Amino acid sequence: MDAKELLKRYANGETKLINANLNGVNLLNADLIGIGLNKANLSYAILAFTYLSQAILNHANLTRANLSGANLTQASLESANLNNANLHGATLQNANLRNADLTWADLLDTNLMGADLRGADLSGANLTGSCLRGANLRKEQGFHSTTLRAANLYKADLRGANLTGADLARVNLSGANLSESMLRGADLSGANLSGAILEGATLTQTNLQGANLNGANLINAKLKESNLSEAELIGANLHGAIMPEAILIKAKMNRVDLSFARLSKVNLSRANLREANLTEANLIDACLAMTDLTNANLTQVNLLRAEISTANLIGANLYEAVMPDGTIY
Repeated sequence: MDAKELLKRYANGETKLINANLNGVNLLNADLIGIGLNKANLSYAILAFTYLSQAILNHANLTRANLSGANLTQASLESANLNNANLHGATLQNANLRNADLTWADLLDTNLMGADLRGADLSGANLTGSCLRGANLRKEQGFHSTTLRAANLYKADLRGANLTGADLARVNLSGANLSESMLRGADLSGANLSGAILEGATLTQTNLQGANLNGANLINAKLKESNLSEAELIGANLHGAIMPEAILIKAKMNRVDLSFARLSKVNLSRANLREANLTEANLIDACLAMTDLTNANLTQVNLLRAEISTANLIGANLYEAVMPDGTIY
């Protein structure tokens, strides 16, 4: 079927064209609002700036299709194949992309606000500057884990996004806004979160092993039982963070702000906390074996029952600190 025939049939009210073969079709700027193209072959199709809002494209083949600037608001692309598709600047607000294949897709500056991406595979996709505010990437029963492994989310807007259980290993999230996002149980091992905004984010039981969080904003973030072993948090702001039982073995935390943070039972063994600010932090039952706290600010810190016998406290300020035996320094 060519473009002329498709447009004629659509104009005559024939909006459901299941299994249509539209390989390489040119529908630039076409108005196809609400069209049904389930299981259609649209590989290599030119759909740039096409109006496809509320279109039904479930199980469609859109590999290497050009959808740049297309309007896919509220469209359904469940289990669609968008491998290597060009979606630069496309609008997919509130679209259904459950179980879609978006591997290596170009999603630069794409609007994915409120999109359903449960079970989608975004491995290697370019999401630089994209907006995923309120998007659902949560791992749920009946869905595969959403995969963003090695994707590029530089400066992406993920405010309030649900990424529970998502695979974000080695993802580039530098400068991204993840404030108030849900990342419980997500895999962020080796991810680049330098300069990212994670204020108020939920990172409970999250894997951040080896992640780069240098200069990140984690004010009031929830990191209970998270694994941050060998992570880099140099100059990060964790003021008021909730981190009981977090694992920070060998973490690089020079000049980190942990003032008023809740760090009970945290494992900071061999971590580097030189010049860190731990003012009024709660470190009850914490493990600080071989921890480097050179010149750290420990004013009014609570170290009750903490293990600090092998910690390096040279030049540390322990004014009015509660020591492991309960005495005030």
